[in-house]
Amino acid sequence: MNDDKTLAARVVALQSMKTEELRKLWKELYGKEAPELDLRILRQRLSNRIQELALGGLSEKSSDRLKLASKKSEHKPKSANSRLVKPPLGTVITKEYNGETHEVIVTPQGFEYRGEIYKSLTRIANMITGTSWSGPMFFGLKSKSKGGVHGQA
Repeated sequence: MNDDKTLAARVVALQSMKTEELRKLWKELYGKEAPELDLRILRQRLSNRIQELALGGLSEKSSDRLKLASKKSEHKPKSANSRLVKPPLGTVITKEYNGETHEVIVTPQGFEYRGEIYKSLTRIANMITGTSWSGPMFFGLKSKSKGGVHGQA
């Protein structure tokens, strides 16, 4: 991957990459063939890997909490009318905002941010920015809607 691009630009570029390009990038970043995953999840995992390589991995405490959460997991399928498809358990969502990196971990109970569990990404986004934001949009899980964007990046 091109090193002169910003971290954000490299992650955003994943959205326009075709399957073949994503699989090639996976091989570069992981050193093995890409698993058979839905393109959305493939992009998500590549995004996490790009961020991990640039910013470092999880702290030991976060890693231990994820292991514990996965053992206790009672993952329930989302109802058909759910508006947000929650990322897989254990996914680490990273967002850089105003020069600070924020990490959110998807858990069976919701979203963990700075040691606290929240039911909504929107609550976390609002805490970070101090303004009204759609959490999924702020963290890049949902594209901009016709109605526009709330808050500022």
